Order: sequence, then C-alpha cells, then structure tokens
Amino acid sequence: MARINLLPWRQEERERRNKEFIALVAAVTLLALLTAFAAWSYFNSELNDQRDANALIEQENARLDTALKEIDTLEQRRDDIVSRMQVIQDLQGRRPIPVHLWDDIAKAIPPALYLTNLKREGDLLTLTGMADNPNVVSSLIRNLDDSPWMGNSAVQNIQQNITAYQAAPEINTAPTADGTPPRPIYPEDSYVQFVITTQVEFASKLDQTSDDQADVAVATEAGGGA
Repeated sequence: MARINLLPWRQEERERRNKEFIALVAAVTLLALLTAFAAWSYFNSELNDQRDANALIEQENARLDTALKEIDTLEQRRDDIVSRMQVIQDLQGRRPIPVHLWDDIAKAIPPALYLTNLKREGDLLTLTGMADNPNVVSSLIRNLDDSPWMGNSAVQNIQQNITAYQAAPEINTAPTADGTPPRPIYPEDSYVQFVITTQVEFASKLDQTSDDQADVAVATEAGGGA
C-alpha cells in the first residue's frame, strides 16, 4: 500500500524559503551598510586630511606674506640707506668745489675790474660788477673758461655809458653852497656795468680727481712692492 504524506510540507517549505529570503535581505542590507560606512569613513578621512592640508597651506601662506612684507621693508630700508650714502658721497665730493671756485674766480679777475655781486643758483654762477671797458669783461670771460671748474661763460648784460678809455674828469675841490666839500669824481664813475654767467663744471673734475687719486694709490702700492 502506498504511503501518503499528509503533513503541510508546502507551508513548511514556504516558511523555510521566507526565512532564507529574510536572512539574505538582512545580510545584503548589513553588507550595504558596512560598505557605505567604510566608504563614508574613507571619504571623511580624506576630507579631514584635505582640510588639514588646506589649513597648513594657509599657515604657510600667512608666514610667507609676513616674510615678504619684511623683505619689502628691508628693501625699502636698503634703498633709503643707499640714497643717503649717495647724498653723503655727493656732499663729500662737492666739499672742495667752493674753495676751487673762489680761488679761480679771484685769479680770473683782471685789473681795472671789480665785482659788486656774486650769486649761485645750483650750478649757475652770476657775476655782476664794473669794468674799465668791455675788453676787460672779455678777459674775465676767457679767464673763467680757462678754469677747470667753470665753463660756458657768457655776457648777459653790459651797459656802456661812456667811451672806452675816456679820461677821468678833474676833481672839483670848490665847496658847495652849504660849505660841505663836493664829492670827488673817481675813475670808477666811468666804468661799464656788466652781468655775466658761468657754469660750474664739477662732475668731470671730480672724476679726474678720483682717477688721479687712484693712480697715486696704484703708484704707491707699486713703489711699496718694489
């Protein structure tokens, strides 16, 4: 006689499959959650590392900005010091110029001529004076141009009220109406008045002086070595 299974095996099979499905879904869900957590942890770690790197870069940029500002300040101070040194060297180089100028001007003044005013504006000298005749003024200009410290001399103004070499009038010794003696008439009363300008030429002379000093130093060293 055949054996017939009357138990509800289909229901048991269905329940078994449901349990397997639920277990599989739970495993997949857990695996997905673990994968998502791992990915989130990885990217969060990368993000934190990037933030730390950005913060370090910002700190380095701030330090470099401070260093650049200090460099700019140092460069400005260096430029100021160089400018001051150039001014000092300029002043040191110009110190002997007035001595040479006054000496050469005194030597350039010919007889029968005198100065009434001397003005310097920068490197331009203006000489005002009286001369016996225009030829004496020309001699003064030549003498100034012969000086190594002056050049480009020129007449700016000359007033001739008398004839050159005119003899001085006789001195009137008769007293005036109030009894005071009259003013004597001097030869300078017949002089011509002139205004001339000359240019101070110091750069080439200073260079030449520096070269001469260098030559002297080299000669001294050579003599000491011999």
